[in-house]
Amino acid sequence: MDGWIYYQSHFYFISSELLGWSESRRYCRERGADLIIIDNREEEDFILKTPGSYNSWMGLSDFVVDDRWKWVDGSALNFTFWRSGEPNVTKNRVDCILSTTAGWAMYPCNYGFKWICEKLFSK
Repeated sequence: MDGWIYYQSHFYFISSELLGWSESRRYCRERGADLIIIDNREEEDFILKTPGSYNSWMGLSDFVVDDRWKWVDGSALNFTFWRSGEPNVTKNRVDCILSTTAGWAMYPCNYGFKWICEKLFSK
């Protein structure tokens, strides 16, 4: 688990490369993980305090139905940390979400950003 960080029964990997959302997700899945699902304030605070985690793809999108946000595991959005002015539904077909220090923001999925993988610790 070299390069992975442990927190509350999960392992997190913060990339140093820049990739689009789909390529970032593929990277995580090839390692038995997926893009991060942030479902509570404690996890959001942990990510914000972790060096290098700013401006990273997370596992939230509206690919299936426009403006209906779902996590990569199919679960609904029950916690939000939107940046002021987001989600901006007037943006033209922006489906992917970036975690920033100011909150979550919509960006085109093909833009290159770092990403955060997450996987559950299993014995």
